[in-house]
Amino acid sequence: MTSENSADLLIVFLKSPRPGFVKTRLAGRLGAKLACEAYRNLAAGLLKRLKAYPNVELRISPDDAAASHSDWLLRDCWRCQGQGGGDLGRRLTRAFEESFAEGRRKVMAIGSDCPYVETSHLRDGFERLISASVVLGPALDGGYWLIGMNRYLPSLFEGISWGGDEVLEQTLQRTAALGVRAAMLETLEDVDDWESWRRYLCQSRRWTGGGFEWRR
Repeated sequence: MTSENSADLLIVFLKSPRPGFVKTRLAGRLGAKLACEAYRNLAAGLLKRLKAYPNVELRISPDDAAASHSDWLLRDCWRCQGQGGGDLGRRLTRAFEESFAEGRRKVMAIGSDCPYVETSHLRDGFERLISASVVLGPALDGGYWLIGMNRYLPSLFEGISWGGDEVLEQTLQRTAALGVRAAMLETLEDVDDWESWRRYLCQSRRWTGGGFEWRR
């Protein structure tokens, strides 16, 4: 189980599951409707694994969808709000800035694209923030599936080529420039396209050879 310290917070970045708005690369193979259902399935699975965590904040895009996703608040102590405008860097900056401003001591953020995130990864992340200023979960595509810090370091989100394959490397360059220690978690794969989706289905035994089946 992750930290139950009220000073620690896990932020989950989510998108409202709307056809054409989520998993657009996967939609090229599955179509917008099935790709949307795939995203809904991934998000539901992730949130279910987080249900034991007391300190969770969901940040939804677009902002006007936040109020319509109360079903994603699996515990009364969870909360939900919009991500706000700007690119990913600006939205991450806002989330961390607001969290530390309200007195949080350790803050981690994850997205909903990686179905391999387990509670053990998150527990490890919070523990590493005891001795490291920053924790990162590397993704196979050159990005990261998790970022956390034990103090507000906004420069980690500045000048990053979001969506490219140098996001992790550029972030590590920022930590080196700041002279802070960055701890690394296990490298995992985001599910964004047909091949990564099929690998996920095979690994989770949902692949039937010619298609897939949904399990929640």
